[in-house]
Amino acid sequence: MKVLFTCADKPSISRNLFHRNFLKERFEYSEVVSNGKSYASRIPSILTRLPLHFFGKDFYFVSYMGHFLVPTIRIFTSKPIVFDFYLSLYDVMCNDRKLYSPDSRLGKFTYWLEKRSLQKADYIIVDTDRLISTLSDEYDVDRDKFVRVPLTINEDNVKKISVDRYKEQFTVLYVGSYIPLHGVEVIVEAAKLLQDRGEDVHFLMIGKGPDHQKCVELVEGYALNNVEFKGFMSLEELNYYYNATDINLGLFSIGERANSIILNKTNDSFRVGKPHLTLETDAMKEAFEDDRDIFFVKDNSPKTLADRILEIRDDPKLIKEVGDNALISYDEKLSNAKAKEILNSQIFDKIERLD
Repeated sequence: MKVLFTCADKPSISRNLFHRNFLKERFEYSEVVSNGKSYASRIPSILTRLPLHFFGKDFYFVSYMGHFLVPTIRIFTSKPIVFDFYLSLYDVMCNDRKLYSPDSRLGKFTYWLEKRSLQKADYIIVDTDRLISTLSDEYDVDRDKFVRVPLTINEDNVKKISVDRYKEQFTVLYVGSYIPLHGVEVIVEAAKLLQDRGEDVHFLMIGKGPDHQKCVELVEGYALNNVEFKGFMSLEELNYYYNATDINLGLFSIGERANSIILNKTNDSFRVGKPHLTLETDAMKEAFEDDRDIFFVKDNSPKTLADRILEIRDDPKLIKEVGDNALISYDEKLSNAKAKEILNSQIFDKIERLD
């Protein structure tokens, strides 16, 4: 069978790279992608070249940030379209980052575009049942279109290795892009509470993003000496810190998006066999169990997070058990091999039977 792959984000990011490589293994493969530096350059480049590649394909795979691409492809073909939805563009722009309001022209257009892309796709890949319920209800999309597939990561560069500890003291790791979804201010405020109590806990924060400067200013204003910042780094470098620290932090914000998703860094943490500490949400409770393969906090207050960090630090046996179980859970539920198994049985085998 012949498949055409396209995506609006960079084709080299882990999610897109996984799909590209897997499709090449199984089908006669071609692609229309762009290595442009921004969506503003990539999307027009892709849209102008797509029509030259539409014909003679058995199905189409639209990967990350393909909201513009699915409706365009549907104009030209009735063949199956697989859409790796991953996240809601409307929710990110209107509710998370608040770049424009839902009632604005841009808000209404984004909602319309997202609804149209979901309705025009034949198979929609998401990673949680909660997200399936949300999207189905919000956009009136048949639930049978959705296929729950675990997030995929770069398993070659993120893995369990033996390394020296980053610091002798208990070290908590945040990795991310400082988007509002992560609730990074809660982490800094928790660090302040722990320093005020005289607790010897170190916070290592890796990455950059919208709320980074705000966090730096908070740390400076509070004169915190238990928080350390590092910028973006390669996965190979990052893998050292995943393995060399004690626990890895997830998200600490509330809202429908936070309640519906699992983060890439959650998978990274499970992959290296380190405990992950995050807000308890519907999506997280679907897949994981508190104090077995993950650590939860019940609310997103700094005090709750600070108290939970101390509780975890003071139970080394539980830390090891949860880390070991996280690695087992990764292999059983989150691995790239598991994703391939689901894609084959729930999507690709069905498309082949239609041929």
